[in-house]
Amino acid sequence: MIVPQSALAGLACAALISLLTPFVVYAFCRRRMVLALRNIALGAFVFVLFAMVLEGALHWYVIKINPAIWGWLVNHAWAFAAYIAGAAALFEETGRFIAMRFFVKRTGDPGTAVAYALGHGGIESIIIGAVAQAGGLFMSIMLNMGKLDAMFAHKIPPATIAKLYAHLDFTTALLGGAERVSALMLQIALSLLVWRAVSTGKARWFFAALALHAGVDSVAALFQKGQLSFFAVEGFVGAVGAVLLIFFLFNLPRKTRDVKLA
Repeated sequence: MIVPQSALAGLACAALISLLTPFVVYAFCRRRMVLALRNIALGAFVFVLFAMVLEGALHWYVIKINPAIWGWLVNHAWAFAAYIAGAAALFEETGRFIAMRFFVKRTGDPGTAVAYALGHGGIESIIIGAVAQAGGLFMSIMLNMGKLDAMFAHKIPPATIAKLYAHLDFTTALLGGAERVSALMLQIALSLLVWRAVSTGKARWFFAALALHAGVDSVAALFQKGQLSFFAVEGFVGAVGAVLLIFFLFNLPRKTRDVKLA
């Protein structure tokens, strides 16, 4: 047994948490505000377009076309963190601003922003959280059964999977699901900030969203470069998520008017 059974159980629970969290938050919020399905779909579409397609194109350009620059970034942790966090913040928040400025259905505060965030953060939680964790669970099971090489025709070395998952236990594996909860709270906060920028015409709220997004992502990027421990990163993200969750729970108003949810 290479990957412990406790880690497998943790990965399964984390995938389930990542999958269900957006739906639980939606069920909680729909009684308190107007959530247009159109805005949820818009948030999901903009995340895929800006964070996965356009930001992905930038990373492809830097890695494939400018390998010298990429090599320098990889060898300088703080520059790497600045690039990764800056790109994520710029693309996601620009997409969020464009969507809210020109395409959302206005259903009042805070429903307009929260619905968009549920789409944006929800699809992120499913793709980056649930799908990735389920994939890790599947490959870990295949590794333990000795079938990984045969299934993937030697394209994924077993040592690579073992390095990723063999050190996990139930708690550390479960933290991936907790991180997705925090990330969704962050997406709601960012959407509220950008919506404030759109509704008031004050750019400082947009720049606040950029700074918050870049700050959180830079911590994760420094972890990738070995500058911060796993528990330091999870503790930071969890603390940010907890603060946002408390604010979210105690400051959202009740629904005050009916709007068609299409």
